Amino acid sequence: MSSINRIKSELEDLLELEDVEAVVLFRIDGSVIESSFDNNYTSRKIRVLQWCKDNIPRVSQEMRGNNLQKVTYELSDTCILFFAIGKIGILTTLANNTANLSLLAVETKRKASIIENYM
Repeated sequence: MSSINRIKSELEDLLELEDVEAVVLFRIDGSVIESSFDNNYTSRKIRVLQWCKDNIPRVSQEMRGNNLQKVTYELSDTCILFFAIGKIGILTTLANNTANLSLLAVETKRKASIIENYM
């Protein structure tokens, strides 16, 4: 199995968690490496994903500058978790606002460490 297929499989596993709507692996410049989405495409979700893509360079800089492994944004109806993957990637998880953020953070961190081995 190729590295990209293994990464895709890890993203799909995260997507199976309750209330997770999308998982995207970005490069620190905002380019998408791989992604996985639920089947419910909405304009809200597309806007949030575009916001994530547009802000990845800033989030990455903030994480490096402050030595952060994780950054969380809680919007009115969406939670976004950004996890650093080495020096080149950011694993981004979108969930609705009813998600269990503690569980989501633990699982996203675990997947980030697995994915880092494939990069």
